[in-house]
Amino acid sequence: MNAKKFFSNKIIAPLIALLCVTLWGTAFPVIKKCYEIFSIPTSDYPSKVLFAGYRFFIAGVMVLIVAIILQKKFVKPSRKDILPISIMGFLQIFLQYLFSYIGLSNTTGTKTSVITSLGSFIGVLISPIFFTSDKLNVKKILGCIIGFIGVIVINLDGLTTGGFTLLGEGFVVFSTIAATGGNIYCKKISKGRDPMTVSAYHLLIGGGGVFIVGGLFGGYLDFSNITIYLLLIYLGIVSAASFTLWTALLKYNPVSKILIFNLLIPIFGTIWSGILLGEDIINLYNIVSVVLISIGIILVNLRSKKDEN
Repeated sequence: MNAKKFFSNKIIAPLIALLCVTLWGTAFPVIKKCYEIFSIPTSDYPSKVLFAGYRFFIAGVMVLIVAIILQKKFVKPSRKDILPISIMGFLQIFLQYLFSYIGLSNTTGTKTSVITSLGSFIGVLISPIFFTSDKLNVKKILGCIIGFIGVIVINLDGLTTGGFTLLGEGFVVFSTIAATGGNIYCKKISKGRDPMTVSAYHLLIGGGGVFIVGGLFGGYLDFSNITIYLLLIYLGIVSAASFTLWTALLKYNPVSKILIFNLLIPIFGTIWSGILLGEDIINLYNIVSVVLISIGIILVNLRSKKDEN
């Protein structure tokens, strides 16, 4: 089975997408733990941005090492690939996480989850503008609506607190726009390019940029606790594996059928927070949310007779 058949398989592709969002879900509690160990105050944006830079640059190095081992040669993008990969790194890593890390510090995790989930909805709706093969239909629209309601349900308790601020909810909106644009652009440039090379260098470029910004604005991290090395390595593995697999999925599948799985990230974030941080996760809201999001994903991924012909 070649790469295209493997990553576009109707059973394998959803399972890989589930693995990616599961991994991203584990990042939420682990990042919280890292902030505690580093003793980073809520308002210390430069240190949080510097931490993000470490995370993604390490991930890029990991992907590059694996690519070199598998291909038995040093892997690098061609001259014509440098600009598109840099743009992808700028959108999907630099802008997305620069805005995200600052925004999350100024709003609740609840609002962040809901606003971020809107990116999946928007991505499904606008992808037909960029890709004629990714057609919009009633099932996809209904699936997005039901899935988004599921995200609202899991966050009902926290949506009524606070208002709207530029550095809080505003930056999360900017992060979501950058992420959605990055996913669509990833699909655009992935044709004819090796997913591992694209992932390695977009992580290195985006992560390096975030790292520089954090350092220039006075970010500081104390690495005296050995536990932090293990957590950073874990976060690096999470980003390396998930972004590489996600890039391959976007290359070989319609954008809408993959982006909709992002609705599950808040679910897995909640589950892993319960497992790793001991938070209470067993309640009616969470169960209803899982059911609604699952229905939404199934509807978006249902193949019509037109798709099969």
